[in-house]
Amino acid sequence: MNIMKILDAVKKAKSYHEPWTHHVITDVLTDNQIKEIQNAEIVRDGIIHDGTRSGYIEGVEKQNHSLREYITKENCHKYPYLTQLIKDLQTPDVRRAISELIKRDDDFEGAYVRLEVLRDTKSFWLKPHVDIPEKLISSLIYINQTDEDANLGTDLYDKDGKLSKTIPFEHNLGYIFTGDDTLHGVEEGKKIKVDRRGIQLNYVTFETDWPAMQL
Repeated sequence: MNIMKILDAVKKAKSYHEPWTHHVITDVLTDNQIKEIQNAEIVRDGIIHDGTRSGYIEGVEKQNHSLREYITKENCHKYPYLTQLIKDLQTPDVRRAISELIKRDDDFEGAYVRLEVLRDTKSFWLKPHVDIPEKLISSLIYINQTDEDANLGTDLYDKDGKLSKTIPFEHNLGYIFTGDDTLHGVEEGKKIKVDRRGIQLNYVTFETDWPAMQL
């Protein structure tokens, strides 16, 4: 069962506390979910990377959202297995397991699930930043089927902005963290052979198509 896979990954998470608390999860996704991520047709041609996740295309206005592939009720037919993952994240068992991992006591009551399929292309980088407070968790799961270098993972910085460690870009490995001291990014100058794929998972306070507590 898919739900048991995500549950098992969360329950087996390894927690680290330097430079700040984060949890590494492995063997998170099913083969079918991985195929959907790997085969997602996300056009990133002509993107100028500027240290943000979206980047931009010269001369095109109001493009930020259009350059990102969030799974919604409108496009979920393209991603049936990832849509199942969203449904798994709506279940009490998974919400409770993640709440316990990050020491939260409300099981994300009143929150929403957001899932974004990622395809980062050559010259991608991210400025060191702390995620917006509306993200109740930050989580990214890597897909590495193109022999990308392990150093393409997310970089973690200490309170002084010094690079402390990199969560390696290993296949079907990811992380979960929360908090206002979680400075992270992707250093400029890393080499992408083909592309850097994965998914970003969040419970958020703003409305999406997927309430965390599905009725």
